[in-house]
Amino acid sequence: MSARNAYDWDSRKELLEIDFEEQEFRSRIKSVQHRMRDAAIDVLLVWEEGPRGSNIRYLSGFYMAPTWIGGSLVIVERDGDPKLVTSSVAHGEPMHSNIQTSWLRDVRAVDLGYRELLAVVRDIGRTWPSRSRIGVVGFDHLPYALRMGLVDALDGRTLVDDGGLLKGQRAIKSAAEIALLRKLGQITAAGMNEAMAAVRAGSTESDVAAAAHHGCVAAGAEQMTFGCFVGAGKRGALKNMAPRADRRISPNELVVIDLGCKFGGYQSDMSRNVVAGTPTDEIARMIESCQRALVVGKAAIRPGIADQAIVSAMHESISASGYTQWDWSICHGYGLDLVETPTFALSDPTTIEAGMCFYVEPMIIPPAIGAICIEDMIVVTETGFENLTPVPVEAW
Repeated sequence: MSARNAYDWDSRKELLEIDFEEQEFRSRIKSVQHRMRDAAIDVLLVWEEGPRGSNIRYLSGFYMAPTWIGGSLVIVERDGDPKLVTSSVAHGEPMHSNIQTSWLRDVRAVDLGYRELLAVVRDIGRTWPSRSRIGVVGFDHLPYALRMGLVDALDGRTLVDDGGLLKGQRAIKSAAEIALLRKLGQITAAGMNEAMAAVRAGSTESDVAAAAHHGCVAAGAEQMTFGCFVGAGKRGALKNMAPRADRRISPNELVVIDLGCKFGGYQSDMSRNVVAGTPTDEIARMIESCQRALVVGKAAIRPGIADQAIVSAMHESISASGYTQWDWSICHGYGLDLVETPTFALSDPTTIEAGMCFYVEPMIIPPAIGAICIEDMIVVTETGFENLTPVPVEAW
């Protein structure tokens, strides 16, 4: 791709805006390369399109803006720095396209479509031994044309799925990642505090969401991931719905707030309830039951426990309160994606380890009342857990 503005390393390095110190990225690459040797993979190919760029950002730092089309490929060999090939380029100018977010020296911009990208892969691959095993992250999800093009470009070398190599790597957060996540928790909590303070009789759901956005962005959020869901009264039972400017909060009404933002590419998710006045006895009992389930779920967190044991502890607590019918309690991992390992899915059992991060989310959702939902961001420590969103859970 021709460009009016140079985007080589010397042109980019004075403009760098990377999420971590370069050594953090280099440590990730060394760990991936070690896993590649264990898996007998000679080269790892990581392809993602548009906003689905979490693996690309994890390895290269490159942030593909969600408003752009195109995709990126990171090529990791067993030794040396990775290479980045991208068609996620705005205005035909790499220097307009967040190239300053990548620490990699070897960055190659190509036009949309696979033809030029595959030509670059073919050129780079000439140095790879003919019997190389090429691991592909998300092999089964590659677009068919790209998959067949890679088979041709790699001239008979074996293409295999990476076997969850990168997924396993990302499941355990580094000290640098956890430090960033603490800041993300603070940003998210700032938004939640402002949103909760905005709940009052006569305010609209949009007023509450606007306060959440202001709190997060003012505290340093990169962007609002899914924004802020706000549901007043029975409407809250729909759970993930856009706030409405024509929906005013009634006196003593239950309101559920669920917000998520990004910082350094990492994603948050947090929920709280507020009653605009005094709750009914029934709502108060449900909120107290949800609070107890949160405490019980957190108390179960420690390295070595099965992920399902944490969810089961919340279910048992809510069952003891008599609300099994409306119990929707869950947990799920987070990081650069909103859902990561551990997924807490029955089909994907996971033993909890220090450095794993997940949301604890007890929920009681009776359709005739609304949603009682408390959600916190947790990081697992060697002895238990750290709560990254310590915002009060009782508000009326």
